[in-house]
Amino acid sequence: MNATAKAALIEQFSSADDAACEAAAVALGQQGAAGLAALAELLSVAEADARFWAVRGLWANGSPEAVELLLPGLSDPEEMVRSGAALALGELKAEAAVEALVTLLATDSTESGNHAADALAKIGQPAAEVLVRALQDERPWVRVRAAKALVSVESKQAIPALFRALDDESYVVRHHAEEALARMGVGQMVYFRV
Repeated sequence: MNATAKAALIEQFSSADDAACEAAAVALGQQGAAGLAALAELLSVAEADARFWAVRGLWANGSPEAVELLLPGLSDPEEMVRSGAALALGELKAEAAVEALVTLLATDSTESGNHAADALAKIGQPAAEVLVRALQDERPWVRVRAAKALVSVESKQAIPALFRALDDESYVVRHHAEEALARMGVGQMVYFRV
């Protein structure tokens, strides 16, 4: 992409018209290799809005190459870019992102960390092991995120950790652990009339 085209895209992605920005980002993502190259260039510009819309375009592209380009977005200095990258990776069910997402979940106390937990929940079974590990973290907010994500993962391998979480000091962790176990039909009692 030449400098003029790059400047025009940055200007377009800095506008206040989100619908137009999204349409342009999605269209760029759907242009194959040329669009992917342009989006990759935009990931390194100073303007956070342009980086955010580049992430949206990569999500629309959805290729393995796009997933690789999204991974560094999880450590972007701007929260909206980190959140966008996490949400995109979750929607793409990007197993390659599991370790990076659990790192974001455990180190970012902003909404980006919550989006990382949501992404891991969408990835599902491949994320179960790292979520069980996060459920053992000393920080309650990390355990809450992990327990909440495990509700929709419905992982049999998480059952012992979820039972231990029923004794967690955090009510929210206990609540999500109960919900996860109930969703799997574990720990429920059945009463019969005699």
